[in-house]
Amino acid sequence: MNSEMKINVSPVTRLGDKRVAYVLFTDKDSSAEFIIPGGELLNNKGFDEKELAEIKEYLECEQDSLFQVAKELNPMRSFMRD
Repeated sequence: MNSEMKINVSPVTRLGDKRVAYVLFTDKDSSAEFIIPGGELLNNKGFDEKELAEIKEYLECEQDSLFQVAKELNPMRSFMRD
């Protein structure tokens, strides 16, 4: 994966009866959004199949730690600090 790749993780939210988070990978003009747990690709703009395979592999390996980060995010606490 490119060292310039940025990863953004949303706070945990509800999707039906499941707790999920969204993970956005960006690199220059390309972006891909996934939902975790599960790693389903929601949208892709600009990444080719090889790049997507690398991102999916990374996501599969790091899914638990990314979900832990999402659980610790608290948008209201961040808002109140500003």
